[in-house]
Amino acid sequence: MKTQPLNETQSLSEPKPLVTLILLPGMDGTGELFESFIAALNPEITTVVISYPKTGRLSYEALTVLANAQIQSAQLPKDAPYIILGESFSGPIAIALAACARDQLKGLILSCTFASNPRPMLSKFSFLLPAIPISKFWLNITSQFLMNGFSSEKAYQMLQNTLPTVSAITMRSRLEAVINVDYSAKLANIKTPILYLRGRHDYLVPASASELIFKLARNVTLVELDSPHLLLQVTPKEAAASVQAFIEKVVKHQA
Repeated sequence: MKTQPLNETQSLSEPKPLVTLILLPGMDGTGELFESFIAALNPEITTVVISYPKTGRLSYEALTVLANAQIQSAQLPKDAPYIILGESFSGPIAIALAACARDQLKGLILSCTFASNPRPMLSKFSFLLPAIPISKFWLNITSQFLMNGFSSEKAYQMLQNTLPTVSAITMRSRLEAVINVDYSAKLANIKTPILYLRGRHDYLVPASASELIFKLARNVTLVELDSPHLLLQVTPKEAAASVQAFIEKVVKHQA
């Protein structure tokens, strides 16, 4: 039942899913890193995983169009509630989609992410991006930085298996997109409740990123977990519990 749209041929005797959760991935763009998180969710929650190309250069605007097309192709029932979750790199895409969503969108979940460049100082070094070598050494350093000392062999192995499948040009273009993005103005247009999941030990996206969202958006709830930047991968059960509590609250309230 998970990781796929609702099946129109389902028996009428089967219980209707609580909600459809649309998952937008981190910078790898594959969606494969959601595996442990999806497994921890209530089976009544149907998940639709969005993915991005592993090659080529696409802007945030182009990726938003691509994500929206995949959501449309999932053929969600017109009267069924859904929620968007944007992880890390995909935060701006999730914000853009939520800002112009139809009434069936009941909530937005942002995990360790941002509306604008979370590290403004990086802008001064953007000229170095083409020279960054995407090597095995770089992958190991990146994995350690994302996990920040937390022990999760499964999460580490998923990173090692996934990151090399994305081209170096694509990874650099996404880093460049992060440096230049600013979707702060779109936050005021989001009408649904927002849940922000923050890792207490996230050294990649600072707390100032969530504070900006609190300042500019309405009805934002913060949940901070004892985790690094890879919150959904390292603490999947805790993240799933927080997401489920949010879903139950907003779906029942807006029913």
